[in-house]
Amino acid sequence: MSSPEPTKVIEDDDPANEPTVNISIAEAQKRAQAAADAIAQRDAAAKQQAAADAQAAQDEADRKADDARIRNQEREARAKALGTVEVSEDDVDVPPPERHVNDKFLGSLGLGLIRLVLAALLGVRGIQVLWNIGATTTWLTDNNIPYATPIAWALGALLVIIALLLVLGFGTRLAGLLTAALAIAVLVFVRWGYAPVLVSGQAGYLGDWDVMVAGVGLAVFCLGSGGWAVDAAMRFNRAKRKQYQ
Repeated sequence: MSSPEPTKVIEDDDPANEPTVNISIAEAQKRAQAAADAIAQRDAAAKQQAAADAQAAQDEADRKADDARIRNQEREARAKALGTVEVSEDDVDVPPPERHVNDKFLGSLGLGLIRLVLAALLGVRGIQVLWNIGATTTWLTDNNIPYATPIAWALGALLVIIALLLVLGFGTRLAGLLTAALAIAVLVFVRWGYAPVLVSGQAGYLGDWDVMVAGVGLAVFCLGSGGWAVDAAMRFNRAKRKQYQ
């Protein structure tokens, strides 16, 4: 008796497995797409950050360049105001400004002596007025000058201030003009106001000292301080700034 032949099983695809396979492929594609999108977003963000960093670096460089340009302009403006320039190959030697004849040696010597002598006369007279204010007030009152006391104080203080200006050579023309004005006022209101000019037995004429002071004051007003003075230094600096502009 022969044994029965074994039954041959034909292997067929299981229909139940097909959806599982399809779902796995779709999920994988979705994940791959999500990963690709994430990479693209990361790359875009990196590019944007790089562009922002580059713009910030450019802005900082522009700011530094502007600051450097402004500093250079400020240095040039200061150098121009001070009358100094930096030496370069294109520079040419510019001679110093010519000094006025009154600022040279003889002019400075003569005007300096005039200033000092006039300052000595006015300074001593001003100190005497302030030191003996009562006598000065009496003298002004005797010559019919109103408000004698305040005028005496003002006169003494003004004489001392004019003397200091003349010694320093500062505001010299103004000091000369004030000197002439004071001397002329004394001549008009005191010396020649209520008395004859010529006095018997007296040398010269009444008020000759004041006439001399008025003349010297006008001369100082016209000629200036000379070279040995603060005014001369300021005048020379102005000339240099004007020449180098």
